[in-house]
Amino acid sequence: MSDLRTHDVPAAVDPDGWTLSVTGTVDRSLRLTPDDLASFPLETAADDFACVEGWVADGLSWRGVRVGTVLDRAGLTEGSEYALVRAMDGDYACSFSLDRLRESILALELDGESLPVEHGGPARLVPIDSERNCWEHIKWVSAIEVGETPFSDADTAKDLALSRIE
Repeated sequence: MSDLRTHDVPAAVDPDGWTLSVTGTVDRSLRLTPDDLASFPLETAADDFACVEGWVADGLSWRGVRVGTVLDRAGLTEGSEYALVRAMDGDYACSFSLDRLRESILALELDGESLPVEHGGPARLVPIDSERNCWEHIKWVSAIEVGETPFSDADTAKDLALSRIE
C-alpha cells in the first residue's frame, strides 16, 4: 500500500451504510450503492499526491469512475455549472465548476486494492487536472449537489486542510 498519510476517521463515517447521492439541478436524483458504482466503466489515474502539510506520496494509482459518467446518468439541467461535493462526515465539502469535476475520478481502489476507509473508502474524489489542490481530494464522498451558482459559502475543505498546518 502507498505511503499516503491518514487522519482519524470521523465517527460519522460508516462505510457499511455508504451511498452516493446526486441531487440539485439534475433530471434524475440518484442514490448509488457501491455495487451501482462498480457497474460503471472504471478508469485509472496515476500520479503523486502532494499535501499542503508538506509531504508527498509518490506514484499512487487510483481506479474508479469518472464523475462525468455519474453526472451523465443523472442528467444535468440547462444552466447547471457548479457542484458541491460532500464527505460522509458532514463537515468537509468542496465546490467545483462542473467542467473540472466531470474530469475527476471517484476512486474505489488504491494501488490495486479496494480503497480502505482510512484513505477515504468506499469512494474518494480524486481531481486529476493540473489545477488540483490536496484539499480537493474529498474522502468518503457521499453527496454531489449540482447547481447553477457557486457554492462558495459551503466550501469548507480548504479551511479545514489549512488548519492542520502547524
